[in-house]
Amino acid sequence: MDGLIFHDSSGDAVLSVLPNLWGSIQVVRTCIIKNNVSDPVSLVTRHPDYETIHCCLGHISDEVMRHISDNVEGAEKICFPNKKYICCGCALGKLHQHSFPENPKCSSKTLGLIYSDLLELPTLSYSKYKWVITFLDDYSFYCRVAFLHKKSDAAEAIKAVFQLWSNTTSHSVKRLHTDNGGRVYNIGITILFT
Repeated sequence: MDGLIFHDSSGDAVLSVLPNLWGSIQVVRTCIIKNNVSDPVSLVTRHPDYETIHCCLGHISDEVMRHISDNVEGAEKICFPNKKYICCGCALGKLHQHSFPENPKCSSKTLGLIYSDLLELPTLSYSKYKWVITFLDDYSFYCRVAFLHKKSDAAEAIKAVFQLWSNTTSHSVKRLHTDNGGRVYNIGITILFT
């Protein structure tokens, strides 16, 4: 786009506009050609200041800003402030994140805490499974999934998985955490943990 000329209702040219790409900022230079309005509107264009350029170009450093006029065609020299400008966004970005405190509920050894959930599949699987029970070891993040034909098979699946883990790790399950929806708890599970 080379430029535009705006005309009033009588067809007289009143304003010319010349776009210019300055870095990644679109600058439009305007020039009033004719003004026959009794109360004129002030149209002012100004060179973007240091803060605007810094923020609009992704909080770039002063060193990079010094090279803009050399490396960007049509870019004007940037006026740097006499006093060092401290940008809030840059200051927050340089803050060190405090590490999260230790969670006392996390397990400190294998099979110390197991998370489990029982889910109903929306459709019957190819092998006619309707339910899935998941197990996740809080310490090692080892995961195990068991597919079930019936919801009542959950107790046997829990026993089988816990027995398998006990044999392979030589540790026993200390705590089981579920969503407490009452789906898994029955007499067989209560006996398993007593």
